Amino acid sequence: MLYRFVTEVPLRWVDVDSEGVVNNAVYLSLVEQARFLYFEHLGLLADRKVPFVLAEATVRFLRPGRLGMRTEVAVAVRNLGNTSFRMAYEVRCGIEVLAEVQAALVFVDGALRPRPIPDDWRQAIAAFEELVPPA
Repeated sequence: MLYRFVTEVPLRWVDVDSEGVVNNAVYLSLVEQARFLYFEHLGLLADRKVPFVLAEATVRFLRPGRLGMRTEVAVAVRNLGNTSFRMAYEVRCGIEVLAEVQAALVFVDGALRPRPIPDDWRQAIAAFEELVPPA
């Protein structure tokens, strides 16, 4: 799977259990940080406000992460809907994939009701990911 954005997201001492294995809940924190960096890279978070919420996440654990590993997260938007979009992630250590994550996110207004994806976001994401609009 092609990922156009990859960023290092370091593990912290607090992320591991007494055996030195990364806690499974930490993977969502790693992808959350990578998601923020992805949209910052696209220039869409100048005001530091995130205009969407996480609606769903699925994690597939492939290998245990351990303290001391140099971890990076590959990030991609896979499709854009009207109010929501889907993202894919790989949490990696070198060439080994530790976990695969799929997420659905929804743009919301001030009352947390779904709202259309803003045009500037749609255009920036589609251009970066080379997404073809539906015919």
